Amino acid sequence: MNAQKCSNLALHLTCTFLAALFGLPSMLNAQAPSLVDPNLRVRTVIENLDQPTTMAFLGPNDFFVLEKATGQVKRVVNGVVQSTVLDLAVNSGSERGLLGIALHPDFPATPHVYLYWTESTTGADTTVLSETPLLGNRVDRFVWDGSTLTLDQNIIRLRALQPPFAGEPTPAAGRGNHDGGVIKFGPDGKLYIFIGDVGRRGWMQNLLNGPYQPGDPAFGTDDNFGGPEPDDAHLTGSILRLNPDGTTPADNPFTGIGHVFVARLEGGQEVPPNASTAKGYAAFFLNQEGTALRFIVTVTGLDFTGTQTADPSDDLLAAHIHAAAPRGTNAGVRFGFFGQPFNDTNPNDVVVTPFASGVGGTIFSKWDSAEGNNTTLTAQLPNILAGQSYINFHTRRLPGGEIRGQIEENPQVTANIHKVFSYGLRNSFGFDFDPRSGNLWLEQNGDDTFTELNLVEPGMNGGWIQVMGPIARIDQFKLIETTMFGGNLQQSRWPPTNIADSPEEALARMVMLPGAHYSDPEFSWKFEVAPAGIGFMNGRGIGPQYDGDLFVGAARTTLQGGPLFRFDLTGNRRKIAVDDPRLEDRVADNLAKFDITESESLLFGTNFGIGTDIHTGPNGNLFVVSLSNGAIYEISRRN
Repeated sequence: MNAQKCSNLALHLTCTFLAALFGLPSMLNAQAPSLVDPNLRVRTVIENLDQPTTMAFLGPNDFFVLEKATGQVKRVVNGVVQSTVLDLAVNSGSERGLLGIALHPDFPATPHVYLYWTESTTGADTTVLSETPLLGNRVDRFVWDGSTLTLDQNIIRLRALQPPFAGEPTPAAGRGNHDGGVIKFGPDGKLYIFIGDVGRRGWMQNLLNGPYQPGDPAFGTDDNFGGPEPDDAHLTGSILRLNPDGTTPADNPFTGIGHVFVARLEGGQEVPPNASTAKGYAAFFLNQEGTALRFIVTVTGLDFTGTQTADPSDDLLAAHIHAAAPRGTNAGVRFGFFGQPFNDTNPNDVVVTPFASGVGGTIFSKWDSAEGNNTTLTAQLPNILAGQSYINFHTRRLPGGEIRGQIEENPQVTANIHKVFSYGLRNSFGFDFDPRSGNLWLEQNGDDTFTELNLVEPGMNGGWIQVMGPIARIDQFKLIETTMFGGNLQQSRWPPTNIADSPEEALARMVMLPGAHYSDPEFSWKFEVAPAGIGFMNGRGIGPQYDGDLFVGAARTTLQGGPLFRFDLTGNRRKIAVDDPRLEDRVADNLAKFDITESESLLFGTNFGIGTDIHTGPNGNLFVVSLSNGAIYEISRRN
């Protein structure tokens, strides 16, 4: 959808309808892009493209450009489309489509081109949301021979399908948003991939037990395809870091986790089974050395204090890990972490947290190598790794065990956590690497509040869904999301009324994988302004004052026809430098969504439309891809 395609008056109604249908603005009366700095100019490199998303330079005046809905990769030379070098059958419904491109760091000597795209199940381009596989978002590697791209290998398949299900019955057609799609090689030669949350509500969204509250029959699940642990269908809301061949780098931040296990506790797994209505969900993390098994278990329906109910029979007496026991068999206690026997003693790592309201609570413990009930973790590792152990909770009414769950590993979960560079991320259309420091910077789109700019370091937990924006402002996050704009965070199964009431509560709720850390954004807007592509100016091509600055495009044209914002970084390249005293707190306290208040000083350009990609070109100028304008623009000095 672009201005040129909609310029014929006879097509006015059709274009207006399509713009509304696909979430694009009508460009009938679009103004030309303009810049704040009078010493700079902007020219159109190419137009009449069909929803261009990203570009990759092959050389001066020579680049690939991707089209979201056609699935085509086009080669543009001297401002003219020379050829279509690849045509993929894409599902472009909502935010899907042909979204991201990255060239191998040694290109063209290593002629590999990487594409992020959403697959169609029909063999043709489609916008029907259901016409994509479950793992329909994919990154593939192609080989460039100078004229065409040929598929070489799949790198990874990621969640795409968002059908309605019991927990999310509407919209009836499902959803197709929050797919991310940006891919880039870092200065370390690794491939970084951003996948949005794709509407999931699990570990990667800081919901250890999934979106359902204790007492809900669905507690400990996410959707009808699994979760909440990051199996292949729930590896979302993350930046992944891979080798160029798709394997996992040994130095990723969570490769120190050797194995990940899950147990779902219920009375039906007891031997003999019982009809207890209590439930539990437990996550276990064994370090790579096999010397420590950390775990956290949440149980609902058992009295953790003796005062949560008036019935003494449901009082929790003890909790243990038992082995060796295949499913359906009993075994002795190998590690006690509540009641007797109690074996978490060297040191005592147990933290018991009863629910503030309701019946149940959580227990954290760590089984160290030398601990155990007349045994050791080292001795029991073969049983644990073989899935022949279980976790058991005992009560007064069932002292032999009321609920239990087999401790089992899904190899997908362990492998996927190893791929993660950062998680707790909602959605983004842009990240880039600082050419001076090598640091990764990411923009994040909020729901209705707290757009973010993040400095992403290895192992960063961005905090979503527990918080967006600075953790100290969680009261504003909750107030806006619960009282304005519909109040559902786009997914009804974890409503914003669940947001914590204090920073401490929010931090305590986060799923902190061993090796993770939470970081506040380096800059945010109070109300959503919907950023999109971001890119650093690498060089002095448009003036020395812009060298090393970060430029941010827009995902909507509501504000300033699609602005470009410019951010200067501090000398250590870790903070946003500001001149406006209102921004000393690094928050633009705008007054509504798509309002520029307090960020006027950051405005660099207007009317760039939906700016999905920003690059420094081989000639040293700044290039901007505009999806809504169907164009690519070049910013340069006037003299």
